[in-house]
Amino acid sequence: YPPQQQGYYPPQGQPVAYPPQQDPSAQAPPGYYDQQQPQYPVAAQQQQTTNVVVVQQQPTAAVTTTFVHHTAGDHYLTMSVVMSFICFFCGTWPSLFCTIPAIFISMNAREADRRGDIASARQNANISLGLNIGAVVFYFAFWIIIIASVASNSSS
Repeated sequence: YPPQQQGYYPPQGQPVAYPPQQDPSAQAPPGYYDQQQPQYPVAAQQQQTTNVVVVQQQPTAAVTTTFVHHTAGDHYLTMSVVMSFICFFCGTWPSLFCTIPAIFISMNAREADRRGDIASARQNANISLGLNIGAVVFYFAFWIIIIASVASNSSS
């Protein structure tokens, strides 16, 4: 700190103290609540009413939902695909006229089964089975005709 010089606060030789406080016995200025409130005239007597609100929850109906999990069957799709490969690789290509439509009808049967149309699914599955049976009959008939024609040509 700088050295004490003449004229600076606190003056030299006087004790350092706070300014004197007010005498506690002196009357304090009036407060806000000491003032009197103006009286307003009451227009009418107020009525007190009690409102009662009753909330009653209505009973709800019990809803039971039953889900039937039905796995979609094959509907002869695998049989149609296998028969198509056999007919294609063994050379009985005319049988493909039965097996390829059987593939599409089997897919229609599976789609109807997913939709829940069981009657249509059964009908399409039966048509697909009939086409596959027709392809098998044509396959064996084709090979019997080929073997018979080869046997008759070799014996002549």
